[in-house]
Amino acid sequence: MFGSGKGEDLFFTRTMAAVLERQGHMEDALVIYKMLLDKDPEDEALRDKVERLKALAGRRRARKDFLTGR
Repeated sequence: MFGSGKGEDLFFTRTMAAVLERQGHMEDALVIYKMLLDKDPEDEALRDKVERLKALAGRRRARKDFLTGR
């Protein structure tokens, strides 16, 4: 999802993360939320979003593993 070109000026915001989350790009949203949390570790709302998306990712992974027989 994210570009990797040299010289790209990426600007991540809560709004961007929320849009990605609504579009189903949970992993990308999680990356942005983690980056924002690193900048402001006291932000409980960001911490809650990170934990919620981590839990969701774990459940999705478990469901995929179950369905594929892993």
